[in-house]
Amino acid sequence: MPVSSIIIVTYGQRARTEACLASLERCLGTRLGDDWELVIVDNASPDDTRQLLVGWTDRATVSLLEENVHFAAGCNHGARLASGDVLVFLNNDTEVAPGALETLAEQAREPGVAAAGCRLLYPDGTLQHAGVAFLASPAHGGAAMAEHVLHHREGELAASTGRWEADCVTAACVAVSTSAFASVGGFDEGYVDGLEDVDLCLKLRSVGGRIVYRGDVSIIHHEGASRGQGAAQWLTPERAARMAGNDRRFISRWGTLLGPDDDLAAAVWDARLERHPPARDPAAVGDVLVLGAPAGIGPLGDETRALLLSLEATGWTPAAVDLPASLLVARGTGAAAQAAERARRASLPTGVPVIRVGTAGPALDLPGSPLTVRLLGGRLGPDLAGATAVWCPSPAMLATAAAAGIAPARLELVPPTVAPHPPGGGGAGILALLPTHLPAQADATLATLSRLPGGIELRILPAATVRGLDAELAARLPGAELLGPCADETRFATLAAEADVVLSLDPWDVCERRLLVAAGVGAAVVGAGPGGPAAHVLGLDPHSVSLETPAELRRALASADRSAPARADRARRVVAACAPEAIAQVLAGWRGGPRRAQAGLATGAGSVR
Repeated sequence: MPVSSIIIVTYGQRARTEACLASLERCLGTRLGDDWELVIVDNASPDDTRQLLVGWTDRATVSLLEENVHFAAGCNHGARLASGDVLVFLNNDTEVAPGALETLAEQAREPGVAAAGCRLLYPDGTLQHAGVAFLASPAHGGAAMAEHVLHHREGELAASTGRWEADCVTAACVAVSTSAFASVGGFDEGYVDGLEDVDLCLKLRSVGGRIVYRGDVSIIHHEGASRGQGAAQWLTPERAARMAGNDRRFISRWGTLLGPDDDLAAAVWDARLERHPPARDPAAVGDVLVLGAPAGIGPLGDETRALLLSLEATGWTPAAVDLPASLLVARGTGAAAQAAERARRASLPTGVPVIRVGTAGPALDLPGSPLTVRLLGGRLGPDLAGATAVWCPSPAMLATAAAAGIAPARLELVPPTVAPHPPGGGGAGILALLPTHLPAQADATLATLSRLPGGIELRILPAATVRGLDAELAARLPGAELLGPCADETRFATLAAEADVVLSLDPWDVCERRLLVAAGVGAAVVGAGPGGPAAHVLGLDPHSVSLETPAELRRALASADRSAPARADRARRVVAACAPEAIAQVLAGWRGGPRRAQAGLATGAGSVR
């Protein structure tokens, strides 16, 4: 049986190390110390971490160094003590999940693969690491430097959960082929607690090894805790000097060989890279502030842009902030994208109504500003307690919010905004949105489509690029066309207008925007669950669209009404409920407070304004 070696380097933070080791015990059980070798290297911890580690000597190789040799040298020392064919370098401020390390180790054993990394989540569920891209850095003379592309975005973002080949992954959790590690001399010990993982990955790539990011695997990372200090204490003058030295070392080795990863951003996420947001225009001052993802990818970005369009249609001048900021910017077109660009350039106002789209991320303290929260998911975040109004996109979300204790007087049913797009006549068969971020749903989608009668045109639109998907489709759906990911609703609307039926089984898209956009251009839609926005707006019988079995899904696809009158009726319903002018009726009298829907709440249905 192959042996994998877990290497943990510690420096203080006994409690974090204890939690990390406990998570390994839970996940690996009696295998820990057997086919999962554990090597712990302590960099002369200043606290009682060593007392903890002494208690692990029956299950681990423990090396207690007399001085702090820092991360790179500590890892190399641990690698020399290890005997596995795969080395898993793991920060002591992580908590692993069942199956995560096994998946990474097997990926690192794949012929040609040198290393594999995974998705790292903060304890609040937001993203710490979901892939790395290189961007030109003015602060470094234009040299391309590595950046976390989706830092602090919502952990359910489909773009974070794919599998693709990357330039580099973080060493907070990385599985490396032992032979590949040795062939490049391990970590460069000239780096001091920074950039040694990026340097290692680039060395591995330079000798032909592939680096694979596995977004379908996630673990918790208390970023920075392994340093033993808070962020303000950590960035001391000494540390700043070390970081500058690391930068100089990295640029001298790689500066002339690296360029911005624009092609990677387009191919994997249908996005572009943006280091800094556009400059604010002092002459254009907003009278409402929108916090969300006006430039971002995913449902949060789509919903934010559509809301900005609705605000403009009502006469507001919105200013918008990407919260959190993201280096990945959707390649948007159309009216909603233009509204977002104007809002990102508008000067930030104070003392005006605030709308927060989604609840992921930190709580906000905005004294004097009435706060409205647009719910996008089941995670009811900290801002809800201080919100004047809570907008729910569907009856189901309305009921969820009420059950969570939010006062009915603060709740209002506000369907998603859908910008108008030219309707189409269909004829191009089924457009299937493949939830690559949810393997079970993606597999069910492909299995169902493979059992449809022959002669049906199929186009597959993945949520994000997934390594090996082209080969899987060739085997399971040889006649299907694989499209690239699409982060822009205007381009998606064009695809949907050509389709007879659009299929989506993505429960993470709580607003069901893609289904509503598709119905708005006439396509029949399959996948709208009971109580969801699409079923509510289109007046669908919940039982006809509940997709509990593959047979039911096939029946729904076969029975979808493709006729011209049905296409026109679907488009009419979406326009009536979701067009910017329709949502404008809600916003017309809005000043940060809801127009209450007490009667609807009594039945759990709410009211559409």
